[in-house]
Amino acid sequence: MIRQFSSALLCMRSRRWRPFAGCVAACVLAVLAGCATPPPAAPPVADAPRVASPAVPLVDPTAPPVRPVTETFWGVSVTDPYRYFENTKDPEVEAYMRAQSASARRTLDSIPGRAALQARIDTLSNANTSMSGLQLTGVGKEPRLFYFKLAPGVSSSKLYVRDGFQGAERMVFDPAVASKPGRRVSIDFFRASPDGRYVALGLAVGGSEDTAIHLIEVGSASVKETGVVIDRIGFTDETHWAPDSKSFFYNRLPPVVPGKVNRYLDSQAFRHVIGRSAASDEMVFGKGSVGVSFADVDIPGVRISQDGKTLIASIHHGDAKERSVYIASAGELGKTLQWKAAVTPANKVTSFVVANNLLYYLSNDGAPRGKVLRASLSTPAFSTASVAVPQGDHVVAQVAVAQDGLYLREMRGGVDYLLRLNFVTPRGGGNLEFVKLPFDLAIRQLITSPARPGALLRLESWTEAPKYFSVEERSGNFADTGLHPKSNVDFSNIVELRLMAPAKDGARIPVSLIYRRDTALNRANPTLLRGYGAYGIVQSPSFNPSTLAWLERGGVLATCHVRGGGEYGDEWHRAGQMATKPNTWRDLIACAEYLIAREFTSARTLGIQGGSAGGITVGRALTERPDLFAAVIPAVGTLDTLRMEFTPNGPPNILEFGTVTNEQG
Repeated sequence: MIRQFSSALLCMRSRRWRPFAGCVAACVLAVLAGCATPPPAAPPVADAPRVASPAVPLVDPTAPPVRPVTETFWGVSVTDPYRYFENTKDPEVEAYMRAQSASARRTLDSIPGRAALQARIDTLSNANTSMSGLQLTGVGKEPRLFYFKLAPGVSSSKLYVRDGFQGAERMVFDPAVASKPGRRVSIDFFRASPDGRYVALGLAVGGSEDTAIHLIEVGSASVKETGVVIDRIGFTDETHWAPDSKSFFYNRLPPVVPGKVNRYLDSQAFRHVIGRSAASDEMVFGKGSVGVSFADVDIPGVRISQDGKTLIASIHHGDAKERSVYIASAGELGKTLQWKAAVTPANKVTSFVVANNLLYYLSNDGAPRGKVLRASLSTPAFSTASVAVPQGDHVVAQVAVAQDGLYLREMRGGVDYLLRLNFVTPRGGGNLEFVKLPFDLAIRQLITSPARPGALLRLESWTEAPKYFSVEERSGNFADTGLHPKSNVDFSNIVELRLMAPAKDGARIPVSLIYRRDTALNRANPTLLRGYGAYGIVQSPSFNPSTLAWLERGGVLATCHVRGGGEYGDEWHRAGQMATKPNTWRDLIACAEYLIAREFTSARTLGIQGGSAGGITVGRALTERPDLFAAVIPAVGTLDTLRMEFTPNGPPNILEFGTVTNEQG
């Protein structure tokens, strides 16, 4: 069965992966369900017949020729038999990949019940209208709202605006209108100006990651392009408007050099002024800046204080969480800026917010679960900062500033909670208030503004569809805004269970499970176990309508919160990084053994899945314990880590995975 999946994986074509999108999910479900003996106490729903045991012929193309390349790393010789496959333009390589694709197609199509299952997944995937990326602008009582909506049957999100929560919805941009035959346009990101008049809209053409900013003016009844187009947009999170809406900062990649593999190195931060040609945009932070040393993987970004007097720059050092922060006078814009260091990576600052001439640093320095420090923009050095929120029992994952207080997203084993340091009440300024949320969930968006009281939250869970809730400034009362369209997929019969699996070294690994309420839990249950474990990223609860195709057939969907993620803060991340990376895949093995021992499933009905960096997790789990799994899906998985750093996206990952250029790595 594992051999079947080695071919089936080739149907994954996108760098971005979704656990239940496309052919591999249907293949896993059909094969695993076919291996199971249906439990009699849990009859299937009428529209979800169980899949019969498949009789799948194994059709493998001729094995490719072996052309070994041997290298020695610090006394260890490694032979790579297929190094030549890195040249994807080689006609021989292309022909082999096409043959693999055709073999995968035949294998997938021969699985009994797969076509019906794929149809069900497609139906569920297109059942709901999704709303995301909400941004609030304007300073009046009723804000202007910008957001994405993705309607059923539509392949790309559209950008909308409305004036006030009850205002009429208007379309700002439809990618389908801008697309032409052979030239499909999609929205990569957007940033609305604080006054709501402009949108910096990032557009990508042809499914590429070559993004360009188009500046759009949004009136009360019309939308028009300004003619400003800025290409080579790099790291989109570093796009920031000035509070007066007269300019914005953005990260830009260097010009394309023929033959250069990694185009994401040596990016710089630029400034665009409204009404000025993009050709006049000046570089404000990057290689060449006075007082700052840059590595090629560093990612610079700039923002400006509310009073417009101070520039705050930051550097993401590749994929490392810790960042550097610098300060300069905005009065020097257009001249040679004199940058002064405020934070270094040694201070372990992972994020910061600016409000009321104050900097709030979220730091792991001596606090692996996070603490919040406060510093003045006039004396921003980390050494001068005072503690606003000390480390507690749980992880501080995000900080946001509103007019009425400091809002904190706190995490406990992957589940989010909300706290507020109240600026309004006399007892504020020191005491944290717990804001009661309606269910165990993930806070997908925490939206605040220093100019506006209260907060807006986008909430969802494994079994609860997304909704936008408001938090009232003084009382902390919680209310559904009704903004998000209601889900058409019924999860009322789906239950969630949280367990703790013991790892070999004694660590307790959280396991989240969802399944149908009337599923008889036994060793016959087809089970898909997911894991990731890198960068401190959390496998937080998420609502995916298409997972119902698995659950309604008696399947169990499990998530193992392995080390390398951030479920318990910086310590959890460090415990699955570089030299401790084996903990990541061994935690997944421990979760699998736990589910089998507790008779939720068995080795013959258990599949594992991990995407991107999760490919390390599932790939090594497979090679270490091939007896434990019936199917393994490394969705666009990182598998050859010795060669990872030589790929276009490789160098930024060195700080997470290590490098072959030193012995420890």
